Amino acid sequence: MNARTLPAIAEEPMSLLAVLTRTIQDEVGIDERAARALAVKVVGKIRQRMRGEMLYIAKHDAEENAERDMAIRRDYDGSRTSRERLQLRWGVSRATFYRIINTR
Repeated sequence: MNARTLPAIAEEPMSLLAVLTRTIQDEVGIDERAARALAVKVVGKIRQRMRGEMLYIAKHDAEENAERDMAIRRDYDGSRTSRERLQLRWGVSRATFYRIINTR
């Protein structure tokens, strides 16, 4: 994000509408009123399509994970230092690292 940042975990959680408004405003560069109007439409569509369902927002989408997994498999040379370096680079736990390496 630019100058605006999303709240820390300890703060009051923001609504989806507020997060979308700020993101649209920062990324697209439009004023708050126009960003909020667009965010209202997006939230309305989400409500319409997901009526009453729980909304889960994954940390990463499947396509990002697939690219990360391919890069880890490609760059891993079997050594401990390689594993540790890749874990740090990609921000994955040891268990996740081995799950990636052992999945083809």
